[in-house]
Amino acid sequence: MQRKAYLAKNTALFALNSIGIRIITFLLVPIYTNTFGTSEYGEIDLVVTMVTILSPIIFFNIGEAVMRFSLDENAQKNKIASIGLVFSLTAVILGTSIFVVLWFFSQITINGWIVYFYCITEGLFHTVSCYLRGQEKILQYAISNILSTLFMAILNIVFLLVFKLGINGYFLAYIISYIIASIYCIFAGDVLMVFKRFSIDKDLMKGMVKYSIVLIPNSLMWWIMNSSDHVMVTAMIGIAANGIYAISYKIPSILSALSTVFNQAWAFSAIHENKSNDRVAFNNNMYDKLARFLTIVTIGLMCIMKPFLKAYVGMTYYEAWMYTPYLLVGNFFLTLATFLSTFYTVNKDSKGFLVSGTIGAAVNIILNYLLIPVIKVHGAAFATCVSYICVYLYRVYDTRKYMRIEVFRKQYVLGYTILILAAISMFINSWIGQVVLIIELIMVIVLNLSFVKECLTIIRSIIVKIISK
Repeated sequence: MQRKAYLAKNTALFALNSIGIRIITFLLVPIYTNTFGTSEYGEIDLVVTMVTILSPIIFFNIGEAVMRFSLDENAQKNKIASIGLVFSLTAVILGTSIFVVLWFFSQITINGWIVYFYCITEGLFHTVSCYLRGQEKILQYAISNILSTLFMAILNIVFLLVFKLGINGYFLAYIISYIIASIYCIFAGDVLMVFKRFSIDKDLMKGMVKYSIVLIPNSLMWWIMNSSDHVMVTAMIGIAANGIYAISYKIPSILSALSTVFNQAWAFSAIHENKSNDRVAFNNNMYDKLARFLTIVTIGLMCIMKPFLKAYVGMTYYEAWMYTPYLLVGNFFLTLATFLSTFYTVNKDSKGFLVSGTIGAAVNIILNYLLIPVIKVHGAAFATCVSYICVYLYRVYDTRKYMRIEVFRKQYVLGYTILILAAISMFINSWIGQVVLIIELIMVIVLNLSFVKECLTIIRSIIVKIISK
């Protein structure tokens, strides 16, 4: 019971973080789609895509090592944070390489210094917030993310709607919000004391670098899976097409947010439960609940996709719905793959991340190259979906050396099948398609009826407790 309470508490705190961020971000999308043309939004997405891969390289992915090593028993947190600070200061210098990279992207017209500060502040915030997670200060971690998103939203409204600063204003809002949130993390995590007691342990640094440096090519592989299609769509079709494609990611990001909440909390539980006698049963039970929950939510999102996008974005972006079936299915399997990846984290097996990421990246880039010229943006979305499924299948096989998760039970396979049929049903562009989707949602609810009843019981008990108090 204690383990479930620990997982529930962390899940609730990560939910506070993620749900607050997603609500604010979603409210901003209509402003973006009505302020920026498809070409401008495509340029924004291209910069974000580029920084997504440059930031981990410039910072040596040290934030992940800071978080993981801080969770060990008897961890020397002061020395771990000191190493994180050294790499963060080094990144300030290495970040100037961005100007060289920008030279290859003629589509990017904004000031290079803005891109530089956007990358550095994003990386710094990631590092110091990882230190909060390593200290298990999950509430403070959640607050830092909400602060960042709240200031970003306020400043975006001011810079875009009041001062009309355009793309530059968009990124300035992020830079300032990252700085404010980083300052909060520094105080919440007692980083100032680290400066006073600054100490470098060479053996510890070697261990952290060995762990994090493998994650750099892993980040590159994940960038290829998550973002290279944006670059290839821009190059092969045009930056306006990339703007529409970027919007198609917004709805699947709901699924990603929900799964991230659970998987972030689960990583802590997996580390703590690694030596328990019934850890196999406990892990399989958690996978079971996640798989059932995701199946219902994913098909539910498919049901509301088209009517929601009509009200949510400008009409020039509405065609983005056509790419969401692939991305929703892909994100479903990516979430399950992320659950399995916690066994890499527990065992500090960064090579497992790298190999699985490399397989997915290779599949993605080959399919992008073959399909984008033929079926255009559909090819990019399909390539992303298939690459995520390949990562999932590899991790199912590879993580059995640590933990055997029964992922192909009959009810799971039936759920996967209904999910793929629902994705196909989305392309029936009439009321008949909508009816078929609703029937498929009912089918999957009936298939997981015991789980749905369990969830309703928990929700009812929570409501009763709140009312009684």
